[in-house]
Amino acid sequence: MNRDNNHETEKTTPKTEAAEEAAAEQTEPAAGEPAGKEPAGDFAEENIGSETEETDAANTPEEPEEKKKKGRLTEKVGAYTKSTKFRRGGISTAFTAGFLIVVILINVIVSVLAQRYPSMNLDLTKNKVNTLSAQAAEIVSKVNVPATIYIMATQAQTKGDQLLSEYGIKYSQVGELAEKIAEKNTNIKVEYMDLDKNPTFASTYKNDNLTAGDVLVKTDKRYRVLAYTDLFNVQYGADGVSTETYSMVDSALASALNSVIADTVAIASFDTGHSEQLETATYKKLLENNSFETKDFNLLTDAIPDNTRLVVLGCPATDYTDAELKRLDTFLSSAAIPGDRSLLITFHPSQQAMPKLAAFLKEWGIEVPQAVVVESDQSKYYTDDPSYILSTVQTGLSLGGQSDYGYFTTPQSNPVNLLFETRGTKTTYSLAKSNDSCYLVDNNTKADDTPQKTAYNTAVLSQDKVQAGAKEYKANVIALGSTTMFAGEILGASTFGNAKYVVDLSRYATGTTNSATAITQTSVQTNVSDITLSAEMSVLLGIGVFTLLIPLLVAIAGVCVYRKRRRL
Repeated sequence: MNRDNNHETEKTTPKTEAAEEAAAEQTEPAAGEPAGKEPAGDFAEENIGSETEETDAANTPEEPEEKKKKGRLTEKVGAYTKSTKFRRGGISTAFTAGFLIVVILINVIVSVLAQRYPSMNLDLTKNKVNTLSAQAAEIVSKVNVPATIYIMATQAQTKGDQLLSEYGIKYSQVGELAEKIAEKNTNIKVEYMDLDKNPTFASTYKNDNLTAGDVLVKTDKRYRVLAYTDLFNVQYGADGVSTETYSMVDSALASALNSVIADTVAIASFDTGHSEQLETATYKKLLENNSFETKDFNLLTDAIPDNTRLVVLGCPATDYTDAELKRLDTFLSSAAIPGDRSLLITFHPSQQAMPKLAAFLKEWGIEVPQAVVVESDQSKYYTDDPSYILSTVQTGLSLGGQSDYGYFTTPQSNPVNLLFETRGTKTTYSLAKSNDSCYLVDNNTKADDTPQKTAYNTAVLSQDKVQAGAKEYKANVIALGSTTMFAGEILGASTFGNAKYVVDLSRYATGTTNSATAITQTSVQTNVSDITLSAEMSVLLGIGVFTLLIPLLVAIAGVCVYRKRRRL
């Protein structure tokens, strides 16, 4: 045990002596100092710290070269971020970024609002084909039941003009106007129907042969299908290649809505059993646009269709049998028809004599001579044919429609005589007259005859009263001397008021004058040129202005901005 202790003592002795010697050295006075004086504490501590720092620095390994480079880079970045150039550049960048963000947000907001409110989209077309007409707006405002406009296409196809483009048709107009209609009246909605993905929809209306581009307008009362030919009219030029495209979308959609919201629909039935010469297509379209349903029948073999309110004999080529005339007489006098009813007959100077029909008309106070009304005043007829006369609409009988029809034409008209004003319960009215500068030409007229000039009736109406239950209704026989006045180029021309007059006359004849707003088909050219340029001017604008001048101005502006910013 003692041996171990002695051994430990021996080991620690050298260390103890060294420590004592170091302590003695620290207690010895420095040179120049008085003996026995101790050094100041603060100074001693500073020296000790200094020695420690020097020792640590001496013992610390040298930093790698990468760390030195990183330090220098950090110093440079710090200095640059504090510079004026950085502050100005940062403000500019922030402003540019903020501006771009604002532009993007505005674009998004406007796009959303434009989809919700289509009327925000400006109509920049020359003829305003993407704007609802006053007539259409009036119809839309009267829709008081839920209605749906089905467009047989996807929204992308419609808005992208991907349908019927081979005909030069801008089909996007259908979507634009349909959505503006829906925006104007919350009772109306628009749905895009892809027939390829929804074949069952087309099968529901299999009798209507729905195809891409058609439009179906529907309420709980009824529906109406508009083919693309009801929406657009494409006419080829004389060269057989160039085309002119006309839009009827506005009036077509309005007329369809007008038809499907009507409480009652009058039926107009057209006799087809006497080789009729009347061009019925445009007239029927006008009727359908104004809450009528049209049907064809053969008076010789068929009964007059049920609920018919207007029977049309469109310039018959052969006379009628007694049985047919009896059927017409029963129709006019029937107490089973709860409303006004009418017989409308058109004539042409080329017709052969029809004594039985003539006798029937005489009972109603009407006579139609085989002659043509000719105008002697060149300012009162159009084209080179003096039989294409202008007539004046008479005001003795109000049709409850337009107050002014403008130019009203009755080309190639027979004179229509009234045999009495009143007889029993029947009363006759003149609907239209030629000018008093007209005269008649018939098979007996000679070249050297002096014509007798006077005004002739070109349209008349004879009216009787019919008791049906507790109410009294009107029975009318209408004789129009002109069949040509129904020609498509006349009814479709905005120059003449024939279309408006025919609509008002038909509505009066069926007692439906106040049931809905009258609509006439309006065609607006869509591919009309907004600007006409010569080839030289086109080259000047294309190459000189857009290819050279504008890029040059942009480049100059960029150089000026760059030079100015370098001085900052």
